[in-house]
Amino acid sequence: MNAARQRGGSRWNARRTLLRRLLFLLNRSIGTGHTGRRAEPHVISGAQWQWILLGAGPGDGGSSHRVARRRAHGGSDFVYNSGTASPMMDSWVSSPSAPSTISYGGEEYVRAFWSVTAHDTTSSQSSAQIQTGPAANDSHSGAGSSWTVTAKLYYVPIGGGPGVGPNDGYLLIDAYDVQAGDFFGDDFVDASPDPSLTLTPAANDGYIDTTTQVEQGAALTVAARDVLSNRQFAYWWPIDSLLVSADESNPATVGAPDQHDIVVHHNDRVFAYAFYNEVKTEWKLPPNYVLYNPWWWIETHGGLVPPGPTDPFRIQIEAASRILEATQSLSTDVRARGIELAMHQLSLTNKALQQALDSMRKERL
Repeated sequence: MNAARQRGGSRWNARRTLLRRLLFLLNRSIGTGHTGRRAEPHVISGAQWQWILLGAGPGDGGSSHRVARRRAHGGSDFVYNSGTASPMMDSWVSSPSAPSTISYGGEEYVRAFWSVTAHDTTSSQSSAQIQTGPAANDSHSGAGSSWTVTAKLYYVPIGGGPGVGPNDGYLLIDAYDVQAGDFFGDDFVDASPDPSLTLTPAANDGYIDTTTQVEQGAALTVAARDVLSNRQFAYWWPIDSLLVSADESNPATVGAPDQHDIVVHHNDRVFAYAFYNEVKTEWKLPPNYVLYNPWWWIETHGGLVPPGPTDPFRIQIEAASRILEATQSLSTDVRARGIELAMHQLSLTNKALQQALDSMRKERL
């Protein structure tokens, strides 16, 4: 009995040691300890920006209105302006400011959105965000890192470009991967009602003619799929300057009545993008699992039999690890909140471990 208790006490001590290590690493990762000292700023060592006119480059690209599909068939975009900078500071703002419209090749293009991605060259940290407005910006705080920022501003042709009737209404949509910083071509929406089964394929190709394909007095709902293979729907974003409702008493809606929905009517004009976040599905055990449970080799007979039920404290520690993984590629502010949440989770686990250890000590008396 004493040997079993000693083994149990050793196991608790090993778990507490690992927990303390995790807390130390988490404190160090956000640059603050219990002293409350503020962290030194990260340095943005390099930044590059582009103004991209979608579909304005050489190549036909076929009939699709989806950027990724058009590129796959030989179409291309045109970089109208670009530049680089070496801020060597913790923040950066692109310059010059981008105009709201650009004329090129006989077409008029309107500013859509910025895609801003950043990577720390000294670690695996990254961030990604969508911005609007004439200039892109980014900032990072912390210590001992060197960030490179890539900012791409997309312009779209007013009127939808080739293949869109000049006097017709339209629904033009596309899908964008925020973390990858690029468009993707997978099917991502469903249209209803669609009795002829033609509107969903048309929507997934990026274009519905609301004059010829939506009857007067009818409403068409195009809903973004919530989960794709490794992506999670975030939100729709319309180009407000191109949104026109044929009947102001019954306007087109984007992101309503459900956040996944676009609702259009006969002759409406809507240009919108669906933004998706990447989802990590690979979960890992805590590092050095043998250190976490030094009796693993005995309990499994050298790995030949299952180890038995999962320890509840392991589940709690894994939860903190998953929070860190889930926020790794998000913005600095969201990442910091994720680390704070993980530390809170570990603090609760530490209290539970202490209570269990105190209970075991009482049993020995």
